[in-house]
This record gives sequence, structure tokens and C-alpha cells, in this order.
Amino acid sequence: MEPKEWTHRYVTFVRPDTKFNFVLLVSDGKDLHHDTLYHLGMGVSSKEKVVEFYHSAVENGFHIEKPPRTTWRGTPLHELWLKDPDGTLIEVYARLTEVELEGMPKDKEPVSLVKQK
Repeated sequence: MEPKEWTHRYVTFVRPDTKFNFVLLVSDGKDLHHDTLYHLGMGVSSKEKVVEFYHSAVENGFHIEKPPRTTWRGTPLHELWLKDPDGTLIEVYARLTEVELEGMPKDKEPVSLVKQK
């Protein structure tokens, strides 16, 4: 698949037919090369899918960097952050629907999507 967009900081790959959105982003102040990766971003279709990924990650012993939550600052997202054995961050996210956006709290603080143990 050809990149949809490529800049000095990130590259995106999009497949609308499968709702696949893959983003490679580098650390601040660096150009995009194989050794400057900050995190991988993987878009999924819904908040429920983000939570499903979380439960699968827990079940399979993955490192959870940040449990699933809804964030409102910047691009509002339902997000989950994992870390692979090499230390690369993996963000699993879903964009909010119009109805979900209407529920934004006044303080814009993140909202957890799962109960913490």
C-alpha cells in the first residue's frame, strides 16, 4: 500500500475499505528513519474495539503503558497505549463519533474506559 501522507515527522497509510489507518511518528526533533520511531498508531473502528484490544493485551501479558481512556485535548480519541519488548509505544485508537463528542467534560480531563484493578 502506498502512503497517503509522508512528512519529515510521520507517514500514514489508509485503507478506507477496511477502516485501516496506520501511522508512523518519530520523536520530536528527528527525521523519519528506521531508528527514530516514537510510536506506532493503529486506528480501529470504535471505543469497544479499543477496549477489546486492552483485554486481549492483558490476557496475553503485553505491557500496558496507559490503559484505555477517552482524551479530549488535541484530537479527541479513545486510546490505549502498549509498549513492545523493544520499548516502542503502540497506540490503539478510535476517533470519537459526533454523539460521543457531545459528551466532552468541561474540564477536558481524560475518562477511563475500564475499571482499574
